Parts: sequence; structure tokens; C-alpha cells
Amino acid sequence: MNEYVEIILSGLLELVIQPFYWAGLLILLLYYRRQGILERKLFHIRLHGYGMPAMWALLGGLCAGVAVSLVMAGIGFTMTPVGAAAVWVTALVLLVFRIRFANFIYAVGVLGLLQLVLSYIPGLPDAGIFGTIFGAIDELNIAALLVLAALLHLAESGLIAWQGKDFALPTYIPGKRGRPVGAYVLRMLWLVPTLLLVPSENGPISLPWTPPLLAGLGLPEATGYMLLALPVMIGMPEVTWTLLPERKAARAARRGLMFGAALLVLALGAVFWSPMTVVVGVAGIALREALIRDSLREEEGQSAMYAHSGRGLRILAVQPGSPAEDMGILPGETLLKVNGSLVATTQQMHESLRVNSAFCKLEVQNRSGESKFLQRPIYDGDHHQLGFIFAPDDASVSEKHAHPLSLPGLWSVHPEQRRISGSSAPESQPVLLLDGPLGKSESIGEPDADITSRKDEDYTDLQRSGTETAKSE
Repeated sequence: MNEYVEIILSGLLELVIQPFYWAGLLILLLYYRRQGILERKLFHIRLHGYGMPAMWALLGGLCAGVAVSLVMAGIGFTMTPVGAAAVWVTALVLLVFRIRFANFIYAVGVLGLLQLVLSYIPGLPDAGIFGTIFGAIDELNIAALLVLAALLHLAESGLIAWQGKDFALPTYIPGKRGRPVGAYVLRMLWLVPTLLLVPSENGPISLPWTPPLLAGLGLPEATGYMLLALPVMIGMPEVTWTLLPERKAARAARRGLMFGAALLVLALGAVFWSPMTVVVGVAGIALREALIRDSLREEEGQSAMYAHSGRGLRILAVQPGSPAEDMGILPGETLLKVNGSLVATTQQMHESLRVNSAFCKLEVQNRSGESKFLQRPIYDGDHHQLGFIFAPDDASVSEKHAHPLSLPGLWSVHPEQRRISGSSAPESQPVLLLDGPLGKSESIGEPDADITSRKDEDYTDLQRSGTETAKSE
């Protein structure tokens, strides 16, 4: 028993001192640091620190790593240090183009294609640095790597269901005819530390069972094994302007489970019939891309949830620790009245708050369309807007997909300068960049019609009469 504990501890030590682990950790921290930068650009406040999301991502990745490592050890998956280096170098090259290519399936699919292409090229060098690289690619067990990729996808789906909503960041994106609407981007990225078996004649441990993967392939079981640390990254961005973040995360988790299960079946087929290997690798990438596109298609053409409907101010987010959070106000609700006055703009809200600087009374329409009445004292130091982040108006800065987020883009955020169509915003207003595709912005629908039961003109009259009543009081 002591030998197993020692080998696990040595594997964990190798993980900590491995440069690939620290490279992944740096990418993770830069990724979540970028969220705080975007919040300051859009809302002029930081809603979330990047330290806590990074800690949650590390915890989730650790849990997934333990589960995947146990399964892979049980079925007899093995890997060499040179093969692990080939996987990580491929992943880093793909990261230069897009952050979402960090997912394990992309590196495995590319390596499978390279292995196939190299097998048809005669006269490749077998010595020197190129010989080492070609030899490492040729010796990779792509089919077994596809099994690992499928298990990581299943683990990713579990993490999305568990933690996905905690990574939701409110944002502004261009809506119909360029008018901005509110949205949530679930920027999910996990670093998963896995410990894999390495066959070795002098390995300190032997397995007390016959690994079914080795037995199924008819391969001899090694006399001893060591552990190899292989940190991998999983996760993908999801965007929604029609759903609450928790519902979007639940849907993404269900789609991911179906994809992971399908990939696992195909990968197991490739294990026992090698001609399927390259086909499964390419199919894995294609299915992953289809998964992302399907998520966008369910949003396109739907009514925007986080947009002003002409009656009150739609709430996109609530600042943690603010009076709004203290009163139990939720994203997706609508602020109708402040101190008895109807409000349709943030300026009107500030004017209504000044009626009584020590106390506020609010009427809020919940997500079901029912009104609730709330009140609370206002203390020194409270946020001047009570902690509300409202849906954007025509002059708001918005985040727009122009170029996919890449590894160099993590180091700094340089918004492009652009004028939002139909708005009064100056040319110097920045339009920020999303890290995932948004599809066609003109397909984002108008706000739901059932949110308001009055015409805009009727509401304007009500607003005017409500303001006059407040002044007379």
C-alpha cells in the first residue's frame, strides 16, 4: 500500500514542477483576469474579482482530474513523456489562434491527421530534433487519446452543470439594427491535472488487475508502471441573451453529455478497429464545432431578455454586496418605480432617489410579471445606483465579436474604436471583443411582448403624471 501512496505523491510532485502545468495556470489566471477588465470597460465598476473564479476553476479541474485519472488507470491507458509533450506543444500552437482550441479534442484530432500524413511520406529523418518529433507523433496511441478526450468531455459537462452559472459575466452586445442589448457570457475554462500510467520495466508498481484496454488489443501487460502528470485544459464560452445563466448552463451540460457519450462510443470503436481512428478524430472536432453552433442557433431569432421594453428599467445584473442584492432583486427583473415615481431612464432614477436621500421605496416587476414592493435605508458609501446594472441604452458601449480570442489577446484588452449604428455615442466609444462567435447580430429579437401591457405612449403619460404626483407630495 505504501508503494502506491509514494508513486501518487511522486506523480503530484512531477505535476507541480512541470512547466506545462504552470503554463496552463498562467493562461487560466489571464483568462479570468480579463473578465474584470471587461467589466470595468462596460460598467465602470468591477463586479467580480478574478481570484475567486480562478480558484473555483482549479477546484473543479482537480475533481475532474481525479475522476478521469482513475478511469484511465482502470482501463489501462498508457502514455509516454514524449507523447505528452507532443500533445501540449500542439495545444499551445492551437491556442495562438483561438482559446477555445485549448480543448483536448482539437489537439488529438490534429495529431491524428499528422500521424496519417507522416505515414505516407517516405524518407523522414529518424535522428536529430526532427527525428524525435516524428517518432513521438508516430508512437502516439491516437485511439486511446480519443478515449481520454471523450472522458474529459463528460467531465466538462459535469463541471458546466456544477459551476457553469458561477462563471456568467454580464455584458452588452449589438442587437437588432445595431442597438445594444444585455447578455451573459459564460466564460468557462478549467485546468485538469491528470495522472497517467507509463509502462516501465523498472516501474515501482504493478497493477493488481488486467487492464481491459490492453487485453482487448492483445498487448502484453507491462511488468511495472510509473505515473506521468499530464495537465489538460477543457471548457468553452457560451453566450445567451434570451435565457438566465443557470438555464443556459444546464442546456450546455446536456448537450455536452450527449456529445461526450457519442465520442466515447466512436473512440472505443477506434480502439478495436484502427482504420476508424482518423475518422473519429476529425469527427470529434466537427462535432465539437457543431455543438458550439447549435448553442448559437437556439439564441438566434429569439426575443432578447435583457433589453428595455419601454416600461421601466430592465435589470441585467446586481452588484454583489449592494443594496439591490440586499433587497433580493434578481437579474431579469424590471425596476418600475423609485420613491413613487415611474422611471424609464437612469437619470430619472437618480432624480427620484434624491427625493429622499436616506430611504428608498421601489416597485419591481419580477420575472413572472408580478409587482413586488421593497424598501431600504440608504447609507453612506452605498453605490449611487443601488448596485443595479441595467440593460443598455442606445449610447452604451457594447461588446462585439470581431476576432476570436487568442493566446496573445489574453495579455491585454485593446477595444477597437467603432460607432454603434443609430446611437449618439461618439466615435471614441470602444466596442469590446467577445472570445466566442456570436452569429448574426441582426437576428437578435426585440424584447418579449408580454413584459409590458401598455403602449409606449401610454406609459409616457403615466410617467409624466407619476412625476407630477411625487412633486406635489
